[in-house]
Amino acid sequence: MELQLAAVLGSLALGGAVLVLFFGKWWQPLAGTDRRVKELADAVEALLRQRAEVLDHDPAPASDPVRPWLRRVQEAQDEMASIKERHDGGQLYVVRLVQYLFLPTGPVAGLAEQQLKAVRALREQGAAILEAALAVPQAPPPLLCDPEELRDLPAEAGPARAYLNEALRFLGDCDAALGVWGAGGVGKTTVLKLVREVCGRVARFDHVLLVAASRDCTVAKLQREVVAVLGLRDAPTEQAQAAGILSFLRDKSFLLLLDGVWERLDLERVGIPQPLGMVNGKVRKVIVASRNEALCADMGCLNKIKMECLNEEDSWSLFQANVGGDAIHRHTQIPTLARQVAAECKDLPLALVTVGRAMSNKRTPDEWADALDTLKASQLSSTPGSDKGTHALVKFCYDSLESDTVRECFATCALWPEDHSISKDELVQSWVGLSLLPDLGGDIDEAHRFGHTVIAVLEASRLLEPGDNHRYNMFPSDTHVRLHDVVRDAALRSAPGKWLVRAGAGLRDPPREEALWRGAQRVSLMHNSIEDAPAKAGSALADAQPASLMLQGNRALPKRMLQAIQHFTKLTYLDLEDTGIQDAFPMEICCLVNLEYLNLSKNRILSLPMELGNLSQLKYFYLRDNYYIQITIPPGLISRLGKLQVLEVFTASIVSVADDYVTPVIDDLESSGASMASLGIWLDNTRDVERLARLAPGVRARSLHLRKLDGVRALPLLSAEHTPELGGVQETLRELVVYSSDVEELVADAHVPRLEVIKFGFLTKLRVMAWSHTAASSLREVAIGACHSLTHLTWVQHLPCLESLNLSGCNGLTTVLGGAEDGGSAAEEVVVFPRLRLLALLGLPKLEAVRAEGQCAFPELRRLQTRGCPRLKRIPLRPARGQQGAVRIECDKHWWNALQWAGEDVKACFVPVL
Repeated sequence: MELQLAAVLGSLALGGAVLVLFFGKWWQPLAGTDRRVKELADAVEALLRQRAEVLDHDPAPASDPVRPWLRRVQEAQDEMASIKERHDGGQLYVVRLVQYLFLPTGPVAGLAEQQLKAVRALREQGAAILEAALAVPQAPPPLLCDPEELRDLPAEAGPARAYLNEALRFLGDCDAALGVWGAGGVGKTTVLKLVREVCGRVARFDHVLLVAASRDCTVAKLQREVVAVLGLRDAPTEQAQAAGILSFLRDKSFLLLLDGVWERLDLERVGIPQPLGMVNGKVRKVIVASRNEALCADMGCLNKIKMECLNEEDSWSLFQANVGGDAIHRHTQIPTLARQVAAECKDLPLALVTVGRAMSNKRTPDEWADALDTLKASQLSSTPGSDKGTHALVKFCYDSLESDTVRECFATCALWPEDHSISKDELVQSWVGLSLLPDLGGDIDEAHRFGHTVIAVLEASRLLEPGDNHRYNMFPSDTHVRLHDVVRDAALRSAPGKWLVRAGAGLRDPPREEALWRGAQRVSLMHNSIEDAPAKAGSALADAQPASLMLQGNRALPKRMLQAIQHFTKLTYLDLEDTGIQDAFPMEICCLVNLEYLNLSKNRILSLPMELGNLSQLKYFYLRDNYYIQITIPPGLISRLGKLQVLEVFTASIVSVADDYVTPVIDDLESSGASMASLGIWLDNTRDVERLARLAPGVRARSLHLRKLDGVRALPLLSAEHTPELGGVQETLRELVVYSSDVEELVADAHVPRLEVIKFGFLTKLRVMAWSHTAASSLREVAIGACHSLTHLTWVQHLPCLESLNLSGCNGLTTVLGGAEDGGSAAEEVVVFPRLRLLALLGLPKLEAVRAEGQCAFPELRRLQTRGCPRLKRIPLRPARGQQGAVRIECDKHWWNALQWAGEDVKACFVPVL
């Protein structure tokens, strides 16, 4: 009996254990759901208490960021109620289990967890709002000097001096935001640029950011501008980018200059720390420039400056300065006519400058009288100060340009986005591809020089302004240009033929209006986010036949867009740089039989198809920085492209490429006897260099990447001893890249007149580098990486044109510049780098000094990168006048704090990016 009872009890215990295990398995997530929902309810309750505190301090909030925060709190409360209703809807176990397992919108627990994170973030934002509300208002530190005491200001500060002084005084006020508003061309951008240039002499900021908002500005676009100015890394999402900007700026004083604002911008979404003003001892200020006074108020600007047109005498002075006294006083009748011409500019600084420059080459009264009649006729239908009137004045300047070539080149600048800084090299390359420049006998270098001359003419006419170069931290820069938005609008109106331009407009798909595409000769949709396209051929794109199409910078261009492009059979110019093309070459391109220019750089293409030979008219083919380490070119392809003048095919990798991939190119050039004005390719041996040299001058090697030169101890390409067999390459070479080779000595004494860029990497046996002044006279950019046997690079101090020096991963490097015994200067001499703008010292564990003994002068230095250099304790910089705060130094915080400074004047030159 006892045994039977024990068996029964044992069975019950085992059954109970099974039931507990079985049902416990399913009950556990439900119990977790209860816990998460309760945590969410508690968090929302705390959030509501926080909301009550905020409303106690501000019962009727009318400012950001309080209003959007209150809206999101209400949304969080509603979402919590919805989740709780779902959770409480079925208290029976079976009902809740079915709900957990089969509800299509997902488990309640997951929704509660996700919402809990959002509520916690709201509570953090609420804490910041309360902190700002409870803080005692503080005034920023007093100004370093009275703005009116500033001297040695740029020439353009003359007419804008009163506005500049008022903007600078704002830096010492308690107000957080200032609005500057007025008509287009009145000088708002000039004032902001002047503030950026001189504010360091009036107030201390860690960072001063001038960013162009422009029309169609999005949060993502503004973030890209901010990231570029600060030198931060790109983030994959808008939210992550905002977090990065916020983290960087939160504990810093900054002045944000927003130019050309057309609509209200949510700075909090961009990542700009809130609230603005004086927060925890840091100054956060914003100056907004807009044509609309109400918009300035909507951006939180309590104080506003209205910029008026100039008075008569200031207008005349500005006009005279741009025409030149000799032109005005050449004849007794001209001064009277000149005053009348100046009056037609309606006292707008932009018009006075551009028209003045246009009149600087007029020498006779008749020319001045004709110009006056033209200006009067163009202004008859316009309202003073209106965009239409300003466009007419710019049109007059456009018509006054010296040739149709210059006029069309100028109009082409408007194909880039509004307020975009355009690289001069990129601009000239497009002019060459569009056949806008005269034929100079097939010499690409001469064509580029001519193109830069055209840019100089446009800059002298003030139709082009200096742009910004974020790589060198140059603001402004002599390597980039930009169009004033009023000038750009006028350029588009003056464009020959019909153009469709929606560059940088934040487009997700191409324009669908048939009227826009019909008859459009040039189409620019560059720098958008096009990720969709019409599915049917009968869409707006079906009947389009543009001659040129610019799509560069659309990083996820859809396949359907390429399918639509294949019907553009009249296309001669196609730019698909950085458009996310993956693996296979887009065969649709092979249908464009009239194509002359094709740019596929910065994509991921594995091979070129033989069908590319269908493009019998192709003259310029760029495939630079291809992301794959292998790319193949079929034999016979290059010989089929009989009109090809420029071929540049490179991968972005420095590790390896397909073996002998370039052999078909050289074989085709030899067998066909074809000529090529500019060739850029990889080579695996010096024998191929000799083959290219024998093809000169018909084939001009402009850019060579040499890799895996196994067993080669020296580099004959730069040696005068080898000029007889290699002179054909030495004469035309502009860029030389060498890596992953056994080179031990590099003696450069040959005359290489056009060599501007050299990059050496993974030359682990390289011990000696000796360069004669002849070989180095034109070098602008030097990059040395993973050359572990080098101990110094003293020869770089003799490069008069050097702009960029990048040294990375050279484990044996102890000093950049050695002493006299290494071919350097004596210790008492100051070594001057007259044009160096970028200096990068990265991953150099043994580097102890930039110079063994003595000082260096970097009068143009704008960006210094130093990471992974633990032994480097001092920067031997002799400051140049006006260099205070001009150099951005990107480094680790610990390293920066441990630096030894020769004086406070040296430290004051740098703005750290930690």
